[in-house]
Amino acid sequence: MAEIAVALSGGVDSSVAAALLVQAGRDVLGVTMHLGLHSSDGEVEDARRVCASLGIRHEVIDLADEFRAQVVGPFAEAYASGLTPNPCITCNERIKFGVLARETRRLGATSLATGHYANLVCDSNGVWLERASDATKDQSYFMYRVSPEILAMLEFPLGGLLKDEVRRIAIERGLPTADRRDSQEVCFTGDHRSLVGSLHPETLEPGPIEDLAGTVLGTHRGIARYTVGQRKGLGVGGPEGPYRVVRIDAARNAVIVGAADEMAATGVTLADPVWRLGTGETRVLAQVRYRSMPVAATASASAAAIDIVFDSPLHSLAPGQSVVLYSGNRIVGGGIAPPT
Repeated sequence: MAEIAVALSGGVDSSVAAALLVQAGRDVLGVTMHLGLHSSDGEVEDARRVCASLGIRHEVIDLADEFRAQVVGPFAEAYASGLTPNPCITCNERIKFGVLARETRRLGATSLATGHYANLVCDSNGVWLERASDATKDQSYFMYRVSPEILAMLEFPLGGLLKDEVRRIAIERGLPTADRRDSQEVCFTGDHRSLVGSLHPETLEPGPIEDLAGTVLGTHRGIARYTVGQRKGLGVGGPEGPYRVVRIDAARNAVIVGAADEMAATGVTLADPVWRLGTGETRVLAQVRYRSMPVAATASASAAAIDIVFDSPLHSLAPGQSVVLYSGNRIVGGGIAPPT
């Protein structure tokens, strides 16, 4: 039995999260997900060394089958359909704060901590997810789909720290992972094109690059190599400047390009929405990708949908991307941009 489990990835952030909880006198259990990746064995060993240095128990939970079925497969299928999904959001909802949370309860832990940079705030309406103090590392975007029930059992020890402070703590405490490089955003593949192509070989077949009028401008190298909004590597240009990918027509194996203003979006109706406020119009900040600046918008929510109207047209909204909605620093909802 343990009071709190810490999800240890073998990285510096989760290691420091565990160290801070041990320092606070908590009864800590280290848990590591084995996801069947090429890096999994090394991550498990690093996590084991961290637990040994902290004097806490370590458990490995094999989630390889669940990860392939619930994250890798749906990601590749969506990408092969011309969408731009975010597998980290799916993994957080279904695996890390889904299956793993359930498994840690089975092991006797009543709470789960991770090394995410995010904050949790409680009020009379429950537990809310907010941005981290370190704006450059904030990961709240990836967790907008985590349910309030799961949020109530989570802790984020790094939410109020800067990355430099975390690295310093790791060095001062002699953690085995103190000098480990930060992990990449997509953990299961350094080249998602290869992954998509291996599961859907048709996405590596060449096909036409067309403008919006249907004129063939060139030949692409397989739709797995392209995403909406992409400018580089197209090999075609237009009279008004560089083309961008406007749409991917997977059924015809065609990449559709156009000028930037031809892909401007003034609004979107989000698919698979989550929403934590009442119905009616609400002013929000909409973030359309992890590294993008949030933009002011109006959200109109009903029981089944969220309609978003942006204050200024967006030129970078791709179908399949998550649009996360904030009120100040607090996440109030979000959803997925549908196919156009």
